[in-house]
Amino acid sequence: MHKSAKTGISVLLATTVLASPFVVVPKAAYALTVEDISADDTSADEETEYTIEFEIDKELKSGDEISVKFPSDYTVDKKLKTSDVYLEDDDGDEVEIDDVSVSGNVVTIELDEKVSKGTLLTLTIDNITNPEDKGTYTIGVKTSKETTYKNEKITIGKSSSSGSSSSSKFDLVQSSKSAEADISLTLGKFNLSSKGKLKKGKYIYVDFPTKDMLPKSISKSDVKVNGTKAEYVSILDSDSIRIEIPSGADGDSYIKLEFSSSAGIKNPSEADDEYTFEIEYDSKKYTSEDMEVTGTAKSSFDVALSDRAAGARSSYSFDIDLSTKLYSNTDITIEFPSADMVPPVVSGYSVTVNGDQVNTVSTSNGKVSFRTPSGFKSTDSLTVKFAYDAYLTNPKTAGTYSLTAKVDNKTYRSKSFEISGTSAPVAVDNTAATIGLTRATASTPTGVQIAIKGLGAPITRSQGFFEIVLPAGFKVPAYIPATSVTVNGTAANYVGVRGQNLIIVPSQDIPAQTAVTVNVLEAGGVVNPATAGVYSIGVYTSEEKGLLFARPATIVALNGVSFKANVASFTKSGKATAMTAAPYIVNGNTLMPASFFRDGLGMSVTWTATTAKVVSGSTVMQFKVGSNVATINGQNVTLPTAVQVKSNIPTLPLRTITDRTGYKIIFVNGNYTVYK
Repeated sequence: MHKSAKTGISVLLATTVLASPFVVVPKAAYALTVEDISADDTSADEETEYTIEFEIDKELKSGDEISVKFPSDYTVDKKLKTSDVYLEDDDGDEVEIDDVSVSGNVVTIELDEKVSKGTLLTLTIDNITNPEDKGTYTIGVKTSKETTYKNEKITIGKSSSSGSSSSSKFDLVQSSKSAEADISLTLGKFNLSSKGKLKKGKYIYVDFPTKDMLPKSISKSDVKVNGTKAEYVSILDSDSIRIEIPSGADGDSYIKLEFSSSAGIKNPSEADDEYTFEIEYDSKKYTSEDMEVTGTAKSSFDVALSDRAAGARSSYSFDIDLSTKLYSNTDITIEFPSADMVPPVVSGYSVTVNGDQVNTVSTSNGKVSFRTPSGFKSTDSLTVKFAYDAYLTNPKTAGTYSLTAKVDNKTYRSKSFEISGTSAPVAVDNTAATIGLTRATASTPTGVQIAIKGLGAPITRSQGFFEIVLPAGFKVPAYIPATSVTVNGTAANYVGVRGQNLIIVPSQDIPAQTAVTVNVLEAGGVVNPATAGVYSIGVYTSEEKGLLFARPATIVALNGVSFKANVASFTKSGKATAMTAAPYIVNGNTLMPASFFRDGLGMSVTWTATTAKVVSGSTVMQFKVGSNVATINGQNVTLPTAVQVKSNIPTLPLRTITDRTGYKIIFVNGNYTVYK
């Protein structure tokens, strides 16, 4: 079954109208135009699938109907279901159907969505049985906007046993027999069966032998029907096209199709001598004689590396002789032997084709995809270079490897290249490594602080990288300035963002077994998840296989209270509040101004210059300035450090009060979050 090309029909019809002399005509009787009616099998008395293509000139709404009327000689399944009917628009999108019903030989489809005016619809109906007698039959189509049917004829053959194809095979001529060569092509001339004649505006369908012969589009100027330029040419799928018959071929009883060398048609990629074409017109099929393809256009190419050591950073370059010309904005994908050879991000500045920087670079599972730039000079020779700063690494194990290049859907394979030596990471214990957030409250901008105890393999400055994997829920900006990230106290050379992952390239060499501190500052723009819970953050490096380590990070509700040592303010629910005195640390114990427990945690607090009283629920705590003994619910309790005064307000031990009131503390490098 052939389906409509769908694209360009409305534009073509509009152009035809504008090009015609203006005349006054009666108001149209129909609000639709039937373009074509075809059947998968036009044999008599055969159950088959019908395809009706028609353009509507009035908008259809949900609840409107489309009706198809088959002649009484047909048998229509009375139990047709929505699964037996398919409707799509000229973009190839399915149009939803609410209901299908059959009355007599009329199939009625109720729409479940709106369809715009001017849409070319393709309706497919299964379980239709052709008449028992051969002949020409009329099938009608209408919508809720018409009162009468718009009709189109179809010819039904003798029977399924006799077939509907011509018994003789038509000639073909190709300009070259070489595999994947660009060719000009002539199909026919051959006579139509049953005294058939071509009709202007109807379609000729051509099925090609393989899926790799057709370009993305074919210009009508490159196709002739019986010596006349085609009216319209469209690609239906990867191996078939539809040609609209021009007025110059109207009434001809034969078909001869000519495709020029600029049509973009290529020979199949594999040698064979039994390739055939099939042409269909007026539901009759015609088969070509065999086409021969010789040789192969796919030649292997050499790969040059700047360093062949296992696990080493290396540049890669290679030259490919293409089977067809390469143009601007052409897709190219290079697949490397293993996924760990390719970093998560490759800069377009690091990849060139024929000396020009490429466009839209992406990476996935060992593949690097990009496009030739605009203005790229067409050529059949390709030189691809991945610079040293593309951060490609050789396989970790010595051996023989190869890579593949896919250029405009054609695949080329390299010759084998050798990787020598070994590069095994040393064993490092990171069980004590830590990951912390500067702020633990939900929906709050946060920094990320990572303390790595040691690296198993060295990282070269401006080349290797750390990869921080933040789980779903964290908001990661599309861009993070390198100045917002430090590695061992020095600003990173580069910071890339890949989804939830941060790629951090240090600006200094980091030897193996060296401890590393990576700080992503709050200014980087990372925001905590909106939902409280425990989230796992992972750390990787470019030089070691697998996860380096992961640690849980607790996110608390937005009413948690965050503050920093030696900063006289706290943040709660996104609002900053000043404190009379800044928190500070004495002998490892954090002292807070008494007002914090009232303003930040909502406790009942009173104080004088020498005393403080804190009440939370049934817990009553009394403190004296200069004393390391407090009275809690009538019992004397020794404090970790004596109560002090700062800025004329008593400062109380934080941990003593939170432990007795049910609060918890998250502490990361001077950043506190207190929550319940």
